[in-house]
Amino acid sequence: MTAGSEDGLTTLRNSNFSPPALAIMPPPLSTPSSGPAPFASKAVILSAAACLALSLIVFFCRGTAAFQAAHTAPGIAVTSGYEEESWFALWRAIHDQPVYADTSRQPYASAYFNWLFYATYGAVTGPFAVHRGDATIPAAGRVFTALWALAGGAGLLLLFRRIIGEGCLPAAGLAAMVFAGPLVGWWAHTVRPDVAALALECSALVILLLRPLRHWLANALLPALLFYAAWSFKQTYVMGLASALLFLAVRREWPPTVVLLVTSLVLWAATFLLQGPAYRAAFQSTASTNVYFLSLGLRSLGDMLMKTSPLWLLIAALGLRNKAPAPVLNTQLPRDTLLLGSLGLLVALPLAFVASCKLGAATYYHFTSSAMLAFVASGLLATRRATAWPLTAALLLAAGLQALALVGMAGQVSLADQSLRLSSLWTRWQTEPEPRFSHLTGFNLPWISPSSPPLVLAFNYPLDRERGRFFEHDGVGGLIAAGHFQSLLLPAETGDHYDGGSLRAYQRGITVGDMTLFRRKEKAGR
Repeated sequence: MTAGSEDGLTTLRNSNFSPPALAIMPPPLSTPSSGPAPFASKAVILSAAACLALSLIVFFCRGTAAFQAAHTAPGIAVTSGYEEESWFALWRAIHDQPVYADTSRQPYASAYFNWLFYATYGAVTGPFAVHRGDATIPAAGRVFTALWALAGGAGLLLLFRRIIGEGCLPAAGLAAMVFAGPLVGWWAHTVRPDVAALALECSALVILLLRPLRHWLANALLPALLFYAAWSFKQTYVMGLASALLFLAVRREWPPTVVLLVTSLVLWAATFLLQGPAYRAAFQSTASTNVYFLSLGLRSLGDMLMKTSPLWLLIAALGLRNKAPAPVLNTQLPRDTLLLGSLGLLVALPLAFVASCKLGAATYYHFTSSAMLAFVASGLLATRRATAWPLTAALLLAAGLQALALVGMAGQVSLADQSLRLSSLWTRWQTEPEPRFSHLTGFNLPWISPSSPPLVLAFNYPLDRERGRFFEHDGVGGLIAAGHFQSLLLPAETGDHYDGGSLRAYQRGITVGDMTLFRRKEKAGR
């Protein structure tokens, strides 16, 4: 992304049109004045340096832990829930097996994300898997996700540097709150599409604001392609697109609005047509089998508010304390960024809340909201005659949250405890005869138990079983009852049945931690 000239920023703007008076919008800008801006003060610089340094330290520590855990036997410690599902889907893509398949048939596994995630991550992890073994998929995928986070932060840095205009440190601190802050956290080091989709979405918004190209058609097509790429990583990433459409409509820029909308609809339709029936069935199944709980959404909302509190503090201090206009380096870009961020919050917050009520959801649905908060904060910094203390306080709070994570008081930067538990189980489990099945589905990965069915069960599998859905061979329970497995690793509290299947053909063995080993009984006469 390259910033364009100021002439390019005024393309298609109607000088007779004024945006509606939103509560967060600033009054008309004054002419630039001489004198240093408060964002060049020592307090701001030092607090920005602390925020950036601690954010990068936490980011590096988590990245190192994620990489090391993938190389510590058995290498299946996860950085996010059900990460092993993505590993197995990528394994299928690398080995030319269908990614989207019927979850009612063995191995009862699913692929929830969109096609571009599996295509790009498969292309990146595939060479490592071919030359160094399938066990490298987690490490390679995690490094790739971390690179997406760094790229997304660099894109926001370009925008915020143009808006704030006082060195790179304050802008970098603001960008770090989005892509290396507590909300993203471990998600920047997991094999999932959320961070890549957010980076693409933010890139589209930055290009839309900077308008580096001179022709309105190109300025609309490039963001449209990036928005489509974000959606193609994960289907829920439409909030940035909706925010951009609303922003252009409010500004009455109808040609780019139409191009952005029509291009998106055409690309979506082409995707559903070309990807085939298995893709469409998987997409429909993912959308129709969700279960929602208000308590889950409220919990995620509270978590998001706490982890983005520096941005909320900055917005509140700038928006409520001082409404006087400030001198700015660019008379239009800050206003556009503020408007886009304000409209984006109106779109993203309610949609993210509803989505986060879904069973199995987490705070990643609020990633777009955090970017919109940063847009609003940067716009307010440039359009309000602010003192240094609001930005200093926000940066110090962000630094404090990272420091708490670093010392283990609010989050953690290590996977040692999880790796130690899994290593203890692996020491015993690796000697058990195959075919075998583990309640810990990471142990069912094809490179962990190569002579066993890779039953990396879909997240919805237990819920579907409770609903009475048909499963081939009556699911895992049916395979157990039929004595298909030589060994089982099940929770210690397991009784006489597991997944509806009787365990009478198995002998209960030793307990390791909270898991118990079962061995199939020898038939009489052998």
